[in-house]
Amino acid sequence: MKRKYVFGPILSRRLGISLGVDLVTPKTCPLDCIYCEARATTDLTVTRKEYVPVDEVIAELDHTLKNAPLPDYITFSGAGEPTLNSRIGDVVRFVKTNYPQCKLCLLTNGVLFGDAALRADVAAADLVIPSLDASNEAEYQQINRPHRSSTLATLVADITAFAREYKHRLVLEIFIVPGINDSPASIARFAQLVAQIAPQAVQLNTLDRPGVVADIQVATPEKLAEFSTALQPYCQVEIIKPLTKEQQRHTSSSLEEKLLDILAHRCLDLTALAQVSGIPEAELRPELDRLLRRQLIVASAAGYTAFQRSE
Repeated sequence: MKRKYVFGPILSRRLGISLGVDLVTPKTCPLDCIYCEARATTDLTVTRKEYVPVDEVIAELDHTLKNAPLPDYITFSGAGEPTLNSRIGDVVRFVKTNYPQCKLCLLTNGVLFGDAALRADVAAADLVIPSLDASNEAEYQQINRPHRSSTLATLVADITAFAREYKHRLVLEIFIVPGINDSPASIARFAQLVAQIAPQAVQLNTLDRPGVVADIQVATPEKLAEFSTALQPYCQVEIIKPLTKEQQRHTSSSLEEKLLDILAHRCLDLTALAQVSGIPEAELRPELDRLLRRQLIVASAAGYTAFQRSE
């Protein structure tokens, strides 16, 4: 079965062996974050609907889980914001009914957590990781470039409401963008917001692969430590580190399938693809040339992208 909505498994910096599930069309999201590795948002929306056919997603997921070793996590992620799909709850219920031994993770920007029906749909997930990249409205507009209906105050209130109801592990991710959200005043505001939301942990993240805006810098170890010191009174703090070369080499699928899975959900240049796949550039070049000749991928100034695959 050729896959359109399930990708990987891949080795995640945070989740171990992760099998991705993509529930929206590229690139559909309530935010257009400047650091996003899935590239710029083309459909900036807060409208929930069935963006991709969930019955097909479930069939594809079922086939994958029956024919491969079970991953550490099945992760809602991919080409946009997974909670936009109005039937995400059906996928959650399918996994929990048919593969209860599998853990579910939701990576989300949290913008839609004001919807009580959505909160109920994802309540059975084992791990939810909402992102909070801004400590005030100016940072929110500059970093996340949200849909006009979304404000930072509403976002924080909705994530807090979800955290109060949710019975499993909630980890707040903060992406540090040097020069925008890393001043002493910003760090102090983040500490107040973390105290309000009260997650089990905070993950500090910084640039690992190219984002939408080319000149974003990587946060220094000293700045990461400054954040960590300020937030530790309120919860556990983890600094997300890049995968080692040995870890990156892990794969449970063929090279072709692995590259097509990666490039189906993001556009990457050679250097970024080598980082994500764990394959040296010298080994990637002939494989990419072969995929180009077979017209399975396309090359542009931004990098390589897979053609949409069909059944």
